[in-house]
This record gives sequence, C-alpha cells and structure tokens, in this order.
Amino acid sequence: MKTEQKPRLWYIDNLRIFLISLVVLHHLAITYGAPGDWYYNETQLDFPAIVPMTWFVATNQSFFMGMFFFISALFILPSLNKKGNKKYIKDRLIRLGVPLVVFFFVLSPLTIFTRNRFIRGEDVSLADYLLHGCGTGFGPLWFVEALLVFTAFYLLFRKISSVKITIDFPGTLVILLVAFLTGLLQFIIRIWLPVGWSLPFTGFQIPFFVQYIVLFVLGIIAYQNNWLESVSLKSGKRWFIFAQILILIVFPPIIYFGGIEKGVDVFTGGFTWQCFSYAVWEQLVGFSLTLGLLGLAKKYFNRQGKVAKQLSGSAYGVFVFHTPVIVSVSAIFLSWETFPIVKFVMLAPLALVLVFCVAFLFRKLPLVKKIL
Repeated sequence: MKTEQKPRLWYIDNLRIFLISLVVLHHLAITYGAPGDWYYNETQLDFPAIVPMTWFVATNQSFFMGMFFFISALFILPSLNKKGNKKYIKDRLIRLGVPLVVFFFVLSPLTIFTRNRFIRGEDVSLADYLLHGCGTGFGPLWFVEALLVFTAFYLLFRKISSVKITIDFPGTLVILLVAFLTGLLQFIIRIWLPVGWSLPFTGFQIPFFVQYIVLFVLGIIAYQNNWLESVSLKSGKRWFIFAQILILIVFPPIIYFGGIEKGVDVFTGGFTWQCFSYAVWEQLVGFSLTLGLLGLAKKYFNRQGKVAKQLSGSAYGVFVFHTPVIVSVSAIFLSWETFPIVKFVMLAPLALVLVFCVAFLFRKLPLVKKIL
C-alpha cells in the first residue's frame, strides 16, 4: 500500500528565497557601514548615521537565521521516515558536508584573495592561497556546520529515546514567554561574550545560539504536532503587525537614546540596560516575524511559477557561493565614491541577480546539482 504523499509546501520554498535574499543583503549592508563581521568593510559609519543600517541588520539578525533552523528542522523527521537512518545520514553528509569542505578550502581562500588582491592591492596569487591553505575558514557556512551538529545531536537523542513530544500549539502568552526567556539567556551570555564573539575555528557566534537551538527544537516539535496547520492568516497578521510595532516604533528610541553617548557597541554586550533591551527586543521580533511570515506566506505565497521554482532550487547554492560574489562586486565598484547607504541600495539588486545566476549556473553541472 502506498503512503499518501503530502502536497508540497510552496510557501516554505518561497520563504527560503526571501530568507536567502536577506542573507545576501545583510552581508552587503555590513560591507557598506552596518555593524557586523564580514570579509570586507568599506566604511565604518558613526552615530547617528549608522542607525538606519543598524536598524536593517538588527531586524534581519532577529529572525532570519533562526527561521532557517526552524524550517530545516521541520523536514528532518519526514526525510528520516522516508529514507531511513543510514540513507538519511549519507545524504546529509553529502549535501551539507561537501559544500562545507569546498567553502573551507576553495571559496574562503578565493574570497580573501579577491579582497587582498583587488581591494587592498596586495601582490598575492590565488595559487598561494589554494595550495598553502591561506584564508581557509567556514565563513557564513557556519550555519551548515551548525546544522550538521544539531542534526547529529537529534539523531543521538532519537536513538536513545523514541518518545514523541506531544504539545498543542502554544498560545500567545506562552510564545511571548519563550521569546522573553530566550532573550534573557542570550543577554546573560552577552554579559561575558558580546555580539561578534565567535567560537574559534567553528565560527559559531555563541551570543546568538540560544535562539538557534530553541527554534531548531521547536521545528522538530512543530512537525510532530502539525503546528503549521495552526498558524492561520489571522494570527499571522497579528504577529506581523506586532513585529512592525517593535521594529518601527520601539526600536528607534531605544537605539537613539541608548546609543547617543557611547554608540551602538553598548548594545552588543556587558551588564547594561541597552544590552538587555536589545536581547529581549531581538527575540520578541524574531518569534513574531517567524510566525507572521509563516501565516502570511501560507495564504498569499503558496504557489510557484517557473521562475520561483528556479530561484528556490538555487537558494542553497546562493548560500554557498554568495561570499566571493559579494566581495567581487565590492572590488568592481571600489572607486565609486558616494554615500555608503546609496551605494548599498544601488548595488543590492545587482548583487542579488549575480548570486542567483551563479548558483543557477553551477546547478547545471551534473555533480553539483546532486548536492545543491
């Protein structure tokens, strides 16, 4: 007897396109003045000029990577049930492990070579970087690395205990409480490990990891209890509006009055009211946007045409290849002198088109298509 196949969740595929586009724009914004760690920072904006860019990257950071972990976790169990443990583990090691190794030994050195040769003007050769292991690193593929680790821990847990966690879809107060507690835990971590600190070699930014772990676990529980069915358009709109209030009304006075004397760094760590307010705000926005986008996308974006299918099919490739592409764009337009925010806005469409085209072309290669 054949198992009835569930219809494809096109809105999840469309959300992947949206999220990976934000990843590209996030790193481009850091290039042109937003706070954050990236391969190349063309300028450092002072306060209050830095506020709009901080606004953008802080909003992104509040939800986009956590939502990636949630969505990834949603599909672990159905994939396991379909393939079985051995085939699932083999497929995960290929799909996640191969790009991780390629980025570490090829794409990361290529990116740093591009920066040093064409932006800094250093007399270096690509061969030196590739043959001598210069510039190796996981870069933004820390996400892929973390997903491997999280999945391994879940498989271990599943082997030890086959208990299904049965929990009804939580109410508003429970969701807000979980968000607050997640923010509180991240604040406690940031007292000693400020935003920007990462675990050596791995690139894991521990000050953000409480949210990632929580949403990964909730993704597994959500699948087991069919939570997505409980996310309606009505609730999605409410959560999305709540998130906009936090972003558009609550954030500006906090960032302005909190940073007017010491700048935005005071929000990133230490036992300060600014650090506490940012950590809690971040999680309230993150959980609200995640639920809001799920509800809205399920209603309005649960279909795909040919273009959208190609874009969603290329999304993982964009994640893998966007780093050298963005740095190359920065190198090409290095001599263009204008306001950093203007440069970011003008180059954003070009960067997005290029990274999706690169990913699309690489997926045409037979071996690459099987992985990406």
